[in-house]
Amino acid sequence: MSRTAEVRRGAPSATVVVRLAVDGRGRASARTGVTTFDRLLEAFAAHGRFDLDAEAVGAGAVDAHGVVVGTGTALGEAFARALGAREVTRGIGAATVPVAGALVRAACDLRGPGLLAFHAAPPAWQLVGDYDVALTPEFWQAFALASRVTLHLDLLRGEQGRAVTEAVYAATAHALAGAAERDPRVADAATSTGPEGRG
Repeated sequence: MSRTAEVRRGAPSATVVVRLAVDGRGRASARTGVTTFDRLLEAFAAHGRFDLDAEAVGAGAVDAHGVVVGTGTALGEAFARALGAREVTRGIGAATVPVAGALVRAACDLRGPGLLAFHAAPPAWQLVGDYDVALTPEFWQAFALASRVTLHLDLLRGEQGRAVTEAVYAATAHALAGAAERDPRVADAATSTGPEGRG
């Protein structure tokens, strides 16, 4: 069964549309109006092997905060819808990912409650292209609440904003992908209780 979902959400300056396939190949297209954020979303999809299309449609100047948080909420809702019954997944996922001089650990529980424990900010505030690193915890907070996923993010090492931010998105993708894998024991149990599995 294909695990896919589409979510459309209104934001103050734009309408955010997210299409997600959990069992994808890492193909992504992001057009939010915040160029660095687009690259982060595309890297997230590639690391998690998710197929992702994210777009912010609106008029006038881009409200980066509104778009980033709105996209986090829409992606979280899409992830929750696509997963469906979470008891058939592994449920827990964890990954430690290096990017240049940064090392970030992500751990998640798909069975909630939806919350974020974020300890992965660079030591000093930095702007990465047109992306404010302070938006990273806001994005993942919105995702965690909307998806009802418990998510822990920890910076183990690193100071450079770009590397730290990229490592956060990459580590989270790997953790979520691992947690979302179907648990073969569930299929085995279902088979063993079927007509041919009864003694």
